[in-house]
Amino acid sequence: MTSTLTKMEVICPECGQAQMESQNFISTVCRGCGHYFKSGKAALAGKRKVRRSVIKKRELTCAECGAVQEVAEEAQSSSCLNCGRHLELGHREITGEHLGNLSLEGELKIGPRGNFGGSKARAARIILQGRASGYLEAPEWLRVEGQSKLRTGAAGGKLEIRAGASMETGEPVFFESGEIEGELRCPAAHFTGPLRVGSQGMLKAEKITFRELTVEEGGKVRAQLGETVV
Repeated sequence: MTSTLTKMEVICPECGQAQMESQNFISTVCRGCGHYFKSGKAALAGKRKVRRSVIKKRELTCAECGAVQEVAEEAQSSSCLNCGRHLELGHREITGEHLGNLSLEGELKIGPRGNFGGSKARAARIILQGRASGYLEAPEWLRVEGQSKLRTGAAGGKLEIRAGASMETGEPVFFESGEIEGELRCPAAHFTGPLRVGSQGMLKAEKITFRELTVEEGGKVRAQLGETVV
């Protein structure tokens, strides 16, 4: 006489997968994740273990007040917990007039007809082709590709001015390094690292500071380093 073993659904305590086992089973291996467990540790059907996912976060600096806070990596926007300013986390292109401050973790492009009218814009990378009334901060790099004017100044990692492009500022600029293939006109230019002026480049300022200066044949530098003409 053949006996039929009664089976029941059990839940893996590790991954929550359901599988059928003998009603009198002592131990088994989950066919989903390979976890070994005994009958006393198996959950009853309908009581699956919920595994909470860990939310990865990153740091974000507010362009308005400078406060640092953590946001989820996949978040597209947030608000500063200190001053309440709205913060954008993706990429942005300005093709017309933009009023208000910006804080981006990605890339900001100010187009040829674009004008940033806020008091400060901060983005990891900035492409400047138009105008800006406010201060520009680019921790990675600021690349100038057009005939650009800034009422204030700029700061960041690397300053790149492409051949044929120009940037004129109303206040000093502060960068870690510089590659001037076009023209830079400003009250003062400060570089904590190397500065290179290309064969078609020109830098005109009342004062410049740098760690190392390279001027290629044809390049022009009209500035003062303290009392020394460079």
